[in-house]
Amino acid sequence: MRFLPKNDIILSAFCCLTFTAFSYAQEIKNTPVAKGNINIVQDARIDQLLAAQKDMFKRNEATLYRIQVYNGTLEGAQDALKEFRKEYPDWKADISFELPNYKVRVGKFRTRLEADRRLMEVKKTHPSAFLLEPR
Repeated sequence: MRFLPKNDIILSAFCCLTFTAFSYAQEIKNTPVAKGNINIVQDARIDQLLAAQKDMFKRNEATLYRIQVYNGTLEGAQDALKEFRKEYPDWKADISFELPNYKVRVGKFRTRLEADRRLMEVKKTHPSAFLLEPR
């Protein structure tokens, strides 16, 4: 095997060190942030579609999961509603009547996962609670 002469090794090392000393690959450039206006050109129907989607989600409560806490008499439903509102004041809860019973239903959840998590939380204080799936 043939080795490079000592002079060639020194010259090669000097060239490599010289070139690497002047390379600025990771240099940070402080460029000023340009301030200006951005104009978005879009079809007017996009805004109409977004508004229609919002209305659809507001009106269509049948696609939401709910938790039923109580089923029985009106007095029992009112008591269950008061008790639930004390424990969970931030949750939406209401009484509905379906012949022949009054029902206390709470929460409005878009996904099954979210509804199941909340159901586990509610079952600690209301063991008879169950999940109502959308129709």
